[in-house]
Amino acid sequence: MHANATQHVWQAQAENVGQRLDRYLSSVLTDLSRTRIQQLIEDEAVLVNGRPSKASYALRLHDEVSVFEQAPQVSNAKPQLLPLDVVYEDTDLLIINKAAGMVVHPAPGHADDTLVNALLAHYPELQRVGSEMRPGIVHRIDKDTSGLLIVAKNTATLNAFMEQMKQHKIVKRYLALVEGVVSLDQGSIDAPIGRDPRHRQRMAITVKESRQARTYFRVLRRFAHHTLLLLQLETGRTHQVRVHLQAIGHPILGDPTYGSKSTLAGRALHRQFLHAYQLCFTHPRTEAMMEFEAPLPADL
Repeated sequence: MHANATQHVWQAQAENVGQRLDRYLSSVLTDLSRTRIQQLIEDEAVLVNGRPSKASYALRLHDEVSVFEQAPQVSNAKPQLLPLDVVYEDTDLLIINKAAGMVVHPAPGHADDTLVNALLAHYPELQRVGSEMRPGIVHRIDKDTSGLLIVAKNTATLNAFMEQMKQHKIVKRYLALVEGVVSLDQGSIDAPIGRDPRHRQRMAITVKESRQARTYFRVLRRFAHHTLLLLQLETGRTHQVRVHLQAIGHPILGDPTYGSKSTLAGRALHRQFLHAYQLCFTHPRTEAMMEFEAPLPADL
């Protein structure tokens, strides 16, 4: 069960008595996020006196706590020297302005020409950061959506960003041009999203096998037949913005999957009018507030 894993062992001292197991581990495994520690406990990779235990377990004097950490796996994705638009870079992270048409990470049907393939060519050290198919990737955006995303250059940064994601501390804002004139100046869409039971390649608002999703919107400009919206995601579900806007009767222009036309003033659109416009977050190491903005690309 714990083959090829590194074992860490501690013994609870008097000052640890009564402390929750997960909080104790956070104090001794300072390079791991709380989310990662919770996952290790759920995976039974944490033992107390040789047995799996719950996160809420209260430590007793001289309890032996063992943690088994699997060695990071090297990505199987093939490096490809594709162009990258790097908006910002330091020793811990990258901010990438992804072009529309590029898939973020390899998946069935898209083994090559992805952002991950490009990243591994430019930054081979990412091979050991995160999962095999998503090395360094903090969050993703759809193939035909352009704009900003974060890449972590080391495991500590990736874990810290995952914790920020869990606590909704990474602000992601999008620009979208939608069908119809939105009447409210601002509002929110709060509806759970899961797989569409009739079309498994699509997502839908459903109570079955779904997850909570919330999107905030603000009208930037109204046109005769369209509205330009600024959207902010509280959650990050697959196709969240596209599904939520379809649900209120204002699908994104040029989105064939969720029911929109693909022409604007007689001009054909070759993808949905959706752009990851702004990112705001706290730098995991320096704790400085970071803000980035990418203007609309030429094809929109």
